[in-house]
Amino acid sequence: MKTTRPARSKNDLLTITGYFLVGGTKACCLFNSGCEGIIMSSKFARATGIRMHKLLEPIGIQQAFQGSRAKLYYTATMDITIGQRTYTEMFDIANINYYDVMLGTPFLRRVKANIDFNGLGSIVTSRAIAPTSGIEMFNRKERRIISSARVSLQLTKDNFRRLHSQWKAKYADLFGNIPLELPPMHEVNHRIKLIDPDKRFNYCLPKCPEALPPQLHTKIDRYLKAGWWEPTSALQAVPMLCI
Repeated sequence: MKTTRPARSKNDLLTITGYFLVGGTKACCLFNSGCEGIIMSSKFARATGIRMHKLLEPIGIQQAFQGSRAKLYYTATMDITIGQRTYTEMFDIANINYYDVMLGTPFLRRVKANIDFNGLGSIVTSRAIAPTSGIEMFNRKERRIISSARVSLQLTKDNFRRLHSQWKAKYADLFGNIPLELPPMHEVNHRIKLIDPDKRFNYCLPKCPEALPPQLHTKIDRYLKAGWWEPTSALQAVPMLCI
């Protein structure tokens, strides 16, 4: 007997994700109570220049699906800042998608986190951490933030009514009736051609100051390993300034 899988709403697919400083760089962190490790993406580690240490023997990781298995070869010890508290954690380096860091059960127990899926969902860490960490709801498939919510923030229907009235009054010019007349006429004395299909760019040999080639090569190599850049060829290319 065949059946169909029920469709789930976008809110049902939202994960609890936050942007926090890991080694001084903002990282997209997933709070995952079903993960038994504290894992960092290998791409994030290479792109940020985090020093990795090779394990004497690789450690196997058993995934939830039967036969799905991965191995860990490297670790990295780095600071992670959540709210006003900074923790020093040892991260396992692995090839994970969508997120830079996965904070599993060991980390959640350490910070005494309470996960609440009432409404859009939120996570509340120990009281020592300021309740302004900025947890965000993240849609993994569409790779965009659906909504943002402060930790321990719960909105009621009265809050929505009050906010609706405030926004309607503040943006009355946008929510009002559309005037049935043309806007005031202005003299047009020039034209901006946004797209010129006949425009041809002359090739210019890029130059780099003599003191900076080592830094430029290091940056290019790091971005290629991280998958942010990839070598390609084209008929024309717009000149870019490498900073």
